[in-house]
Amino acid sequence: MKKKKNRVPVTASQHQLKKIKKDCKLISRYHVLNKELERLKSVDTKQPNKNQKMKLIAQELEQVGGIDTYQATSSLGEFKNGRTNSAKWVVAQLKEHRIKSTTSAKLRLLDVGALHLNYAKQKWIDSTAIDINPTQPGILKADFFDLKVKPSDAYDVIVLSLVLNFVGSPHRRGEMLQKCHRFCKKMGYLVIVLPLACVTNSRYLTHDHLVDIMDSLGFTLISSHNSRKLSYKMFQLTEESMQKTFKKQIVNKGTKCNNFSIVIR
Repeated sequence: MKKKKNRVPVTASQHQLKKIKKDCKLISRYHVLNKELERLKSVDTKQPNKNQKMKLIAQELEQVGGIDTYQATSSLGEFKNGRTNSAKWVVAQLKEHRIKSTTSAKLRLLDVGALHLNYAKQKWIDSTAIDINPTQPGILKADFFDLKVKPSDAYDVIVLSLVLNFVGSPHRRGEMLQKCHRFCKKMGYLVIVLPLACVTNSRYLTHDHLVDIMDSLGFTLISSHNSRKLSYKMFQLTEESMQKTFKKQIVNKGTKCNNFSIVIR
């Protein structure tokens, strides 16, 4: 005799659906505001009402809860999608490729935009977790763009999990990847995790286009995986950067595509 499966009450599922939609709208609005703020920062200071517009955007960011609410919602969203913590995939790849430190007993890893101490349980990894708004003790308060790393202190692994899509400007995303080249050891690794739509439904970015961008920065793709919601990619720094330019140009035509892009100047 077959056992009856426990079904979620219709009222509960409807409530969960409404909550998910609300969270998605909040995250989407936060990204829109953050993108516009980045755009205004880069324009001529003489532009009319620039400061007033920036002030209004900052106020709305606070009204939607600011970065605290964004982080909490993102973390909750991660849980709703099966608690697909990117660290699990990263650790699995490090083990599969037998990646070890070449200079010390532990692998030095930089976790950018960390919501949790994702690698604390991995005793073979010396992890540094940073975020501009730490959510728990042990995560260093730091802006990646202000970070200074000496060549002798370069990292074996750098993880950008749902970080590039948080950066509001396509040019700043390019700058972040260029800094990763400087912060990563030769033959070191860079992991990029993005919402799947950023590489499968964007006018300005595809999987192949992203691989071309990374190749120009000296990174070779060694592993790639797509889940239902996320795109995971691991690159190895094998060459010097060629300083190639990548402008914002259409690489994927479609009426319902998003505008996510990465620009290298």
